[in-house]
Formats: sequence, structure tokens, C-alpha cells
Amino acid sequence: MLTWTAQGRSIVKPRNDSYADGDRLRWRQNEDRLRLARIPNGLLAAVSDGAGGAGLFCGPWAETLVSRLPKTPIAGVNALNQWMDGFCLGFRSEYAALSKATPARHSKFIREGSFATLAAGWLVHRLGRVRLRWMGYGDSQMMVFDRTGRQPVLAACYPASLSALDRAPLLLNWKDLPHDSGFHAGEMVLPDRATVVLASDGIGQYLLLRTLAGQPRPAAAAGLVGEFQRLSGTGESKLGKAARAHRATPGPGLSAELTALRDCLKSDQAFAEQVRALCGKGLLANDDCTLIMIDVDLARSR
Repeated sequence: MLTWTAQGRSIVKPRNDSYADGDRLRWRQNEDRLRLARIPNGLLAAVSDGAGGAGLFCGPWAETLVSRLPKTPIAGVNALNQWMDGFCLGFRSEYAALSKATPARHSKFIREGSFATLAAGWLVHRLGRVRLRWMGYGDSQMMVFDRTGRQPVLAACYPASLSALDRAPLLLNWKDLPHDSGFHAGEMVLPDRATVVLASDGIGQYLLLRTLAGQPRPAAAAGLVGEFQRLSGTGESKLGKAARAHRATPGPGLSAELTALRDCLKSDQAFAEQVRALCGKGLLANDDCTLIMIDVDLARSR
């Protein structure tokens, strides 16, 4: 018997800011988008983080990406390009018309376009197992936690390294072809008890750093644990400083961390309060936050 529970929330950054638009003061809007949808024998989950620091209409562009995702996985960069061909010109025409009354905005939109990440997962139950196929472009994150043991274990992660989170990501833009180097994809058979997480970079980074901060610290560590040790020791980037903050802040353990995030997804208010609290402790960047958690529990008949 298979049971799965899927929840998702998206909120604007806890310390929001404003900007002048002519003679008007505008508050920045949440540029993130998410999608949870049923597909044959399974679920589709996706997160897109519109890059508010460049281009225009990045939130609507993120909405377009998640809302138009197909019910079958995007297998490669050529398939990604073909899929985007189906709506890029329409998006350009619609938002060029909307911005035409303001020449400066119109020129910026045509010149720079719109930027967003995309992380998507297709979960399908077939032949007694749940298989996850995923794709990622940019620094929105995907993690799989194995819950079959006494404590959850990080079983898969995209991006696969902390160094990838420490540099500016490639982003999808309606005016540019996607790069081979920006597209990542994979698939795996999920453990019988698993939690799949898709997140925008801020809260995804928080969960990954909490996970790594709770790991034992062997003298010579490789992979993510080794990267975390080096970053938290000498890293001077924002990620290095964040790693040090996590290392210096004891946590209740990964199981409790996942439970706290799962519980706060029950309402927008609870999610906003949790994000605000974590941001206040210096453990979470002040950014739009989007989080999807899918719990998969497969009970096998004896």
C-alpha cells in the first residue's frame, strides 16, 4: 500500500523592501512559483525562482515555466529547448505589449528578458516501486531523504555540490537558448519511506546546511561533508559565513528539522512565521521562500 502526502508554500521575503517606480513606491512581490499536480500514477512537483535582480516580469515567467510543465519528464537540453519553443514568443508578445506604455521598462524587457530557475520532479508508482525522475536548471534545489532507518539520511541532492551554490547560476530566459552546462537531470527508485524536497535556493540551502551541520566530522571527509567542513572553517563567501552560522548553532537533529518544516507548511501564516524566525537567527537568507515536501510511505505486504 502506498501513501503519499504533498504540501507546498511560497512567501515573499520576511524583510521586504520597496523601490521607486516613477513617482510611485512599489513593494517587491514574491517572484517564486510552485506547482503540485497529479499525473497518471503519480505526482508532478516543481519550483521556479524568478530572479528579481535582473530583467523584468520574472515572476510571471516563473509562473509560465511551472504551469506549462508536461506530465512526462523533460529528458535533455534539446527537449527543454523544444518545450520552451512552444511558449517563449507568446510570453514575449504578451509582456512587451504590457510594458509598451513605459518606454524604459519596455526597452529593459526586450534587452534583458526574464530570468528564472526551474527544478521539477515526476514521481510515478509502478510495479510496486516509486520512481523519481527530475530535472534542474539554476540553483533551486531538490533533495531526497531516506527515512527507512532510525534517522533520515540524505540520499540524493541537486545541485550536487556546495560550490555550485556559491556561484551565480545559469538561468532560463525566454530570449536565450538553454545551455548544455546548465541542464541537469537524473532518476532514482525511492526508498520505501522517503521525503522529496523541492525548494528555492534560500530555504533549500538552509535545509542542506542543517543536514550537513549535524553530520559527524571525520578528519578527512569527502563530498558534501568535506565541502561543508572547508566552507565552515575558512570560507569568506556568503555561503561560507552561512555554513559557520549553522555549525555554531546546535540543532534538534534531522528528523526534527524535517518535522518542523513539514508542520509549518500547514498554513501560509505558519510558514511565514517559521521563515521569519529562522531569518532572525541568521540561519536563513532574507529571500523569497518556496518549499515543497512530499512524503512517500510504501508498505509491502508480507
